[in-house]
Amino acid sequence: MQQPSEAIDAIRLRHGFMSVGELLELTKTGNSVLDPYSTLVAQGVRIGRDNVIYPGVTILCDSVSACVLGSGNTLWPSTLIIAADGGSVEIGDDNSIGQGGTQIKANRSGAHIEIGSRTRLLNGPELLGGTTVSDGCQVLGSIVVQSTYLGGGADHTAADPDRRGAVLKGSGLARGLTLDRGEVLNGSGEFRQAEVERQRAYHPDAPTEDET
Repeated sequence: MQQPSEAIDAIRLRHGFMSVGELLELTKTGNSVLDPYSTLVAQGVRIGRDNVIYPGVTILCDSVSACVLGSGNTLWPSTLIIAADGGSVEIGDDNSIGQGGTQIKANRSGAHIEIGSRTRLLNGPELLGGTTVSDGCQVLGSIVVQSTYLGGGADHTAADPDRRGAVLKGSGLARGLTLDRGEVLNGSGEFRQAEVERQRAYHPDAPTEDET
């Protein structure tokens, strides 16, 4: 008689996901899969070192798509990453993704989502194909982000807001936008390019750091 664990693995493999044992093999490179029975990671995903993957994370990548997860990332519960139908997702290092839920979807031919390093994607954003979130950027809130470019910089801990990566915050639709380093768009409903502000407007007394 087939054991329960064997039945679970058979179902996972049939749908292109790693077995429970394969997920546990990731710990050999410092990754922490906190509950492998509630975590689904596709066979074709390339994973770096020292990531922390919380329960309820799903990473789907079909045979004609590409998904890369770097090192030192934290994937919080209910994170959903999809690379399908010829799309691709590339995630750098030391990101915090999904606290409060995050969806990253490159699920059409040619769609590419690139996430740099030291970003924060929190509280319900949905990123769609053709979007770049560069180093140090933040997307905070239930925002649908499509065909948008966020310029990189230092992360949110930098004392000088002019050096930080761009920020989207609020709720609604952000489509076809470009934000540079040190800029923020705090919106509700349809986000508009004309409403972009400097982050320093919210931190007028912050120091200005000399760059070398």
